[in-house]
Amino acid sequence: MISPTKEELRRKIHILQKKLNRRDLKIKNFKTLIDGIKRNVPGSDEIISILENNFGGFTLNLLMHERKCKTLDKQGVRYTNTMKDFSKTLYFYSPKAYAYVRKLFTLPHPSTIRSWISSFKCEPGFLTEVFLFLKLEVKDKTWLEDCCLIFDSMSIRKQLTWEPSKGKYSGNVDFGDVESPDLASEVLVFMVVSLTKRFKCPIAFFYINKINSSLLSTLLTSAIKQLHEIGIRIWSVTCDGASANVQCFKKLGCNFDVNDIDNFNCKFTVENNLEVNVMFDACHMIKLARNALADKKIFKSEEGNINWMYISALNDIQNSIGFKFANKLTSRHIYYRNSIMKVNLAAQVLSSGVADAIQYLKNKREEQFQNSEATIYFIRQVDRIFDILNSRIPFSTGFKSPINSGNINTIKAVFEQTINYLKNLKIHEIPILSSGRKMFAIGFIITMKSTLCVSYQLLNKSQSPLKFVLTYKMSQDHLELFFGCVRARGGSNNNPNSVQFKNTLRQLLFTKNITVESGNCLNLDLPEGDIIEFRSEKRSLLVEPANTMNESELETYLCQLDSINLGHYVNDILDYIGGYIVRGILNKIICPECIHLL
Repeated sequence: MISPTKEELRRKIHILQKKLNRRDLKIKNFKTLIDGIKRNVPGSDEIISILENNFGGFTLNLLMHERKCKTLDKQGVRYTNTMKDFSKTLYFYSPKAYAYVRKLFTLPHPSTIRSWISSFKCEPGFLTEVFLFLKLEVKDKTWLEDCCLIFDSMSIRKQLTWEPSKGKYSGNVDFGDVESPDLASEVLVFMVVSLTKRFKCPIAFFYINKINSSLLSTLLTSAIKQLHEIGIRIWSVTCDGASANVQCFKKLGCNFDVNDIDNFNCKFTVENNLEVNVMFDACHMIKLARNALADKKIFKSEEGNINWMYISALNDIQNSIGFKFANKLTSRHIYYRNSIMKVNLAAQVLSSGVADAIQYLKNKREEQFQNSEATIYFIRQVDRIFDILNSRIPFSTGFKSPINSGNINTIKAVFEQTINYLKNLKIHEIPILSSGRKMFAIGFIITMKSTLCVSYQLLNKSQSPLKFVLTYKMSQDHLELFFGCVRARGGSNNNPNSVQFKNTLRQLLFTKNITVESGNCLNLDLPEGDIIEFRSEKRSLLVEPANTMNESELETYLCQLDSINLGHYVNDILDYIGGYIVRGILNKIICPECIHLL
């Protein structure tokens, strides 16, 4: 017979067993529900719609990529072109940064990226893979038919470097099919730029050591021929004013004697029927103009003496009063030798803002700015042609607008007047075109004539004529920016060797956006959260001021401001600044009374 105590215990055990059974059943049901959600979410149109409505562009692509990767193993992951571009760009930024981001997201291994890039050989000479790519692209994209060619050289380190993959040393002069025992000191790069779309691409590079004009002309004509064979028409060639470049064009049939009107010629012919116009980069020409005026101090023109002294005096006055007369002139512009290659310093010196400031001080009868009419006129002439030769926005107005059928005759008249003006300039009674500083004047004249010729041809083509011509497309800036990207690789390496240049070029052909991060990292396991709150020091120390000022104190301050004598020039500058601010406010308010008060 079972005792009452055992019976009670059995009953309790039975109840507990039922509770456990109900718990297990509930857990099983929850697991089934969770598995069902996991199976349904990846295919849910509603979830995808929510993502598309709240995210876009790369953010959406990244979320969809991560969502897809959750259902696949590592061997089954396939990367879209967007994720490949992101991975290659980030890896170019910094392999260390890429290694960190790869811990957070599903990204390809660095060896995979290197295998993608290594599929392109990238050896000195004409890049065969690039020409094959352009040949396929030009069939479907007609905008690629009209292009210009830009070439320039970049200094590299004279160094022999072992390439394990090639089993040989690299760093000698190399033209692709001909290699010299001399060490290369420069790399010559040819780049093609579309005249209608935002497209540019290096097509060839050569390791050189002060190339001669004969070899340069051969490489140039060969590049134009190969591009023409795949359907790309080169309308112009742009370079800087180096003597080898000038002699190269002369050997191709150009005649840059601007005084010989009958024989003057700024174009050459390839294969008897393909005319190509020669241009010298406007940015280099304005630097040469600034350098010549600063070194020689005085130019002579029909209007009078053009004197660097007025520009220097303007900087002195601005420094003394602590304000600027609506220009960007500083002591760095006057003493520019440490930044002689900076285009913005030259363009800001010979700008309309400087001309307006000198004109203003002359009108105020400042003694040191009297007889400055010729200097003002010279600055305005250079600034005007630089704007025309550097137009980059289709909707700009004035001289910064693109060349089109409506303004080409006006621009022609401006060019003709400027050419005559530059021809009459003199340095120490010697015509500037016969002096040692003639290159900026000759370069501007040739570029103006070639720009006009190319514009007429493009606007009046029998098939697919252009609506407008952006002259910036024919600038050497595209190649200079490319060189900047090369130097930025590896932490501002201004003097890469031949192998570093080649590897960087290979990556740039696969990568769109370039920036470089540098710094050391420590592999430390830190606790979650920061020791000190991460915020701006100024914001941490910012204390809300107490608003205790009353109307009487405000009136006192205003009276004190009225009694301050700031000087005539400072008052005019403050009036100018105040007018600029008021004009901006008037565009945003609609109250008639407020507008009247302003």
